[in-house]
Amino acid sequence: MKEDDSRSTILIVEGSRYICAELERRISQELGFDTHICQTQAAALEYLDARADTVFLAILGLTLPDSSEGEIVDLFCGRNIPTLVFTANMDSLIREEMLCKSILDYVIKDPNAVSNIIEYIRLLRTNQQVRILVVEDSKSFRKFLHDILSRQMYDVVAVEDAEIGMELLKDNDFTLAVVDYELPGMNGVEFTRQARMQYRKDELAILGISNSDEPMLTVRYLKGGANDFLAKPFEVEELLGRARQSVENIVTMRNYKNAIAVKNRFLGMASHDLRSPINGIKGFTELLLEGVFGEMSEEQREALENIRSANEHMLALVVDLLDLVVIEAGELQLHKTRASLIDSIALRIRIHSVSARKKHISISTECDDPGEFEFDTSRIGQVMDNLLSNALKFTPDGGSVFVTLCQRNGMAEVCVRDSGQGIPPGEEDLLFQSFQKTSVRPTAGEQSTGLGLPIVKTIVEKHGGTVWVESEYGQGAAFCFSFPMGLES
Repeated sequence: MKEDDSRSTILIVEGSRYICAELERRISQELGFDTHICQTQAAALEYLDARADTVFLAILGLTLPDSSEGEIVDLFCGRNIPTLVFTANMDSLIREEMLCKSILDYVIKDPNAVSNIIEYIRLLRTNQQVRILVVEDSKSFRKFLHDILSRQMYDVVAVEDAEIGMELLKDNDFTLAVVDYELPGMNGVEFTRQARMQYRKDELAILGISNSDEPMLTVRYLKGGANDFLAKPFEVEELLGRARQSVENIVTMRNYKNAIAVKNRFLGMASHDLRSPINGIKGFTELLLEGVFGEMSEEQREALENIRSANEHMLALVVDLLDLVVIEAGELQLHKTRASLIDSIALRIRIHSVSARKKHISISTECDDPGEFEFDTSRIGQVMDNLLSNALKFTPDGGSVFVTLCQRNGMAEVCVRDSGQGIPPGEEDLLFQSFQKTSVRPTAGEQSTGLGLPIVKTIVEKHGGTVWVESEYGQGAAFCFSFPMGLES
């Protein structure tokens, strides 16, 4: 159901001038609706006669100069105006009377009343974009559920048959399914299980309902994949509260996923566009350092070395951001070939030996050769690059790095151990979180993006493996990973 832009007015019918003014101010500022205030029943009816088709919601006080017994509620509900009752007194008798009049809901006058009304209006506007499927075989109760939920401005589709409901789920974007237990064709628990084969809990909420006295029915629904369960008979407020909570959870998750997608698109475009100028800076810096444009002083050469170092860090950050975008979008693909892991490790060590020599760090190995098997040589090379780079960053001048490779229970296991400070107690959980760093800093001021280890974890897990760290603070750290030799992930 799409929002009707023509209904843009909140009609406030309330005797208190202060409450009216506060509602008018907050509705306008926070929600953007027009407001119209009436302090008598006569004025409200006169407005309806002229502009009833503009009213999105009416907020009605029960005590007015010309309507002291709440007669105005009947008049508004009789005209099918969405009505929210605002009252200081809601005892059981008044509550029953109001709910029988087809109002949307009621709000008690207390210190939070205005905020509660603002939130309720915000929810109603959201509800217009929400579809709910009701699967209930009782005609009268199906109509009851349809009417109650429709008043909250949900787009409700109600059917009596489970198989029809299942077909509707395939082709419609439902947010919530309210499913009775006793249904033709299949029961509600079976319906829930089948629905879960199509949609996860964060994609479709399922609220099971039943008047059965079976003691384990709640458990069966929840174990079958339902988000919630409500036993009949229930109060209207219970149903609306459970439905609202379920819908809010799904809407929040959808908004989160949309925000992640927008962020990833932005990072992807920004990172891609930054690579060209960064590579341009790299190229011209190399030419200057090679003396293509003439000799330079030591100060000029030192400045260019600093530019090159900063540029390399920028390029590494851009590459990591592009990988992060691919990973978060679930688009990381492996391209496996039959190759030698020991050869791949040796190549990476040779590449990093230049950086090691600058800090007088020795790299030694102890590797068993598992022979050739299938893995993504480029991605596992990326894993080794990250682990070796980190080891060199956190190893002091004159230290050592030790790389091991062995076979264990059909797994290839690789460890890169440094002789640095190690991981401070309590900071281990930060290691594999994006943009997180421990309190330990690189020994020569090297830069770090905080993305390398999360990328390592994802690549290894994509291979069907695991990553872990072994560290005793003050005595270095070993970052290890293992993955099946030649098994498909």
